[in-house]
Amino acid sequence: MAVHKVVKWPKIFLFGDSITQFCFSGEGCWGALLADHFQRRADVVARGFSGYNTRDCRALLPHVVSDLKDVVGATVFLGANDASEMINRQQYVPLQDYVQNLKDIVAHFQKFGVDPIVITPPALDGEAWQRNCAESGRLYTKNEELTAKYAQACSNTANDLKVPCLDLHTAMINQEDWQGLLCDGLHLSRRGSELLASLLVPALEKQLEKRLPSQLLLPLWDELDAEDPSKSFTEWCNNNRIT
Repeated sequence: MAVHKVVKWPKIFLFGDSITQFCFSGEGCWGALLADHFQRRADVVARGFSGYNTRDCRALLPHVVSDLKDVVGATVFLGANDASEMINRQQYVPLQDYVQNLKDIVAHFQKFGVDPIVITPPALDGEAWQRNCAESGRLYTKNEELTAKYAQACSNTANDLKVPCLDLHTAMINQEDWQGLLCDGLHLSRRGSELLASLLVPALEKQLEKRLPSQLLLPLWDELDAEDPSKSFTEWCNNNRIT
């Protein structure tokens, strides 16, 4: 029986809270936009967990990020839930603990040779999120100033660790009518997702320049041997580094 080489796709791993969990949805589509950009060059894998904070995600990491041998790039996108008032005991994480948790999460990725791009929490439209909480019977425990503090701490921590940082918070508030970048005051709208993807794509391209294939994986359709396509695939695999 013939033994065929298997083409292994490089992976870009997205780790975070609900904004990552929803990243293939209609509104929060930034993950889908990344997958479209990197099609046939890398798989985009999302591991997002709605409502989780950095304390939860630090404890979760060994259970979902235990083997990164095919992962060439990653994002860590956390803090929107940590930035809650103390009355929200389930999600609130003190600022100094948030910083340490981020350091531990980044270190876990680095243990596998991956420097993740750290994304700051997005800006918060307090009025809109407060309305959303009232409509759904939840307690409003956030405010814009608190979110800004966590975003700044996130940026400072990434700089201290010398890993790439995408300051989404600042990028958002510098936009005209930035509140429209959110669908409910907290989560990204389609427009907000498009902004994030527009910033993240060049950052990943730059960081992964030497770790991603420059060409599409496998031959184009019109390059195949029409009579014996298996021959084309075997030749391509023999001529390209695929593992």
